Amino acid sequence: MATIVRTFTPVLAIATLFLSSCGSKKEQIREEEKTVKVSVKQITPAGQPEAFSYSGTIEADNSVALGFSVSGRVTAVSVQEGQHVRAGQLLATLETTEYENALLVAKASLEQAEDLFKRYNELHSKGSLPERDFISAKVSLAQAEANKSSAVKRLADTKLYAPFTGIISAKQIEKGASAAPGLTAFTILKTDQVYAQASVPESEIGKLSIGKDAVINIPVLSETLRGKINIINPQGDQTTKTFTVKVRIGNNGGKLLPGMISDIKISTGKTVDAISVPAESVVRDADNITYVFIVNDQNKAIRKRIATGGLSADGILITNGLQSGDKVVVAGQTKIKDGQTVSL
Repeated sequence: MATIVRTFTPVLAIATLFLSSCGSKKEQIREEEKTVKVSVKQITPAGQPEAFSYSGTIEADNSVALGFSVSGRVTAVSVQEGQHVRAGQLLATLETTEYENALLVAKASLEQAEDLFKRYNELHSKGSLPERDFISAKVSLAQAEANKSSAVKRLADTKLYAPFTGIISAKQIEKGASAAPGLTAFTILKTDQVYAQASVPESEIGKLSIGKDAVINIPVLSETLRGKINIINPQGDQTTKTFTVKVRIGNNGGKLLPGMISDIKISTGKTVDAISVPAESVVRDADNITYVFIVNDQNKAIRKRIATGGLSADGILITNGLQSGDKVVVAGQTKIKDGQTVSL
C-alpha cells in the first residue's frame, strides 16, 4: 500500500494545482465581470457662439532701421539696446565742426547775393539794367538761399532722433566710430500699438473678416486684452496652407513686448450647435490622451478619444469624438475600464 501511495502522490498534487488555478481564474473572471454603478449625461447639442482659438505671438507695429544721412565721427550715443525711447528723443550725434563752417560760408554767400540783388533790382526798376543781368542776380540769390538751406539741414542731420515711441532692438554704432549714409545705426520697434499675430487654417479663414472681435490672453503677464482683427494677409503660406491674421491692441504701458506668446480667441459672430461635457467627465491618461467613457445599449463602458475646443457655460467644448445622443459617464469613470459592464 505504501508503494501505491507514493505512485499517486504527484498526480494528486498536479490535480490540486489545476483545480486551484481554475478557481483563481474563475475568481478573476468574476472580478472582471463585476458591475460598477455610474452616472451618465446624454449629449444634446446646444447653440454656442462660434469662436476659434489660436496660439500666436506679439509683433511690433513697425520696425525701422535708422541711420545718419550725413557722414562724420560719432561724438555721443545716448541710448542702449533694449531701451524704451519716446518720439523725438535724441539717440546719437556726430561731430559738427565741418557742417558749422559750411553753414557760415553759405550765410556769407547769401548775404552777398542779397546785397547784389538789392542793387540790381533798384537799377532794373529804373530801366538802367539789362534784363539779362537782373535775371542772373535773381538766380544767384535763389542758389545762395538753397545752399544755406542745405547747410542748415546737414548740420541738423548730425543729430539722430527717434521718429516714434518704441524700443531700441539693435544698436550698431559706438562713440568714436565713423558714420555714413546708408549705414544702420539703430533698429527701433514701434510698440505703442502692437499686433497679436496668428496663423489661421485655410478651412477657417473664410469665416473671419476685418473688424471681428478678439480676446487675447498673455500668459506671461496674466492679462487678458480685447481687440479687433485689423489685418488679414491675402497671401497664404504655400507649405502650411495658413493665412496670417493680426489683431491690433494698445500698449501704452509698454508691457507687451514683441515675441511674447499669446492665446487668441476670435468670435465669428455666428451661433452653431456645439457639444459640451462636464469637466469632471474628461480623463487624461499618462500618454496625454484625452478621452471620456460612454455607455452603449448593452450597458458597456466604451472609451472614446476626444478633441477639446475650449470652455463653455456647460463645461468643455468637444470638437471631435462625440455625437448627439451619446451617454457620457460623469461619475464613476475612474473605476471602470474599456468594455466593462456598468449600471446606471
